Amino acid sequence: MAGRDWGGPIESRLISLVVSLFFSIPTAALLWLVVNQRLFSWGGFLKSDYLVACIIVFAVMAFVFPQLFSSILGGIWRCIFFILRWFGW
Repeated sequence: MAGRDWGGPIESRLISLVVSLFFSIPTAALLWLVVNQRLFSWGGFLKSDYLVACIIVFAVMAFVFPQLFSSILGGIWRCIFFILRWFGW
């Protein structure tokens, strides 16, 4: 695999990062809202700093793993749907 460039130039990584934010921000917001809904029923709450941290983690993952990020995000959505079905929604 010596001849393959898996990462690509920095421009393509930055474009990938910007495009991935279109999908990762709603995913992070949904995760934050679901967790806060569950915590609210127990008397707790997560500050919006956790939402920003989740968005930053997604952005770093999209920049570091541009080829793998869509699979990671798809796995997160499959887990969300599995948990929702488990709760009977």
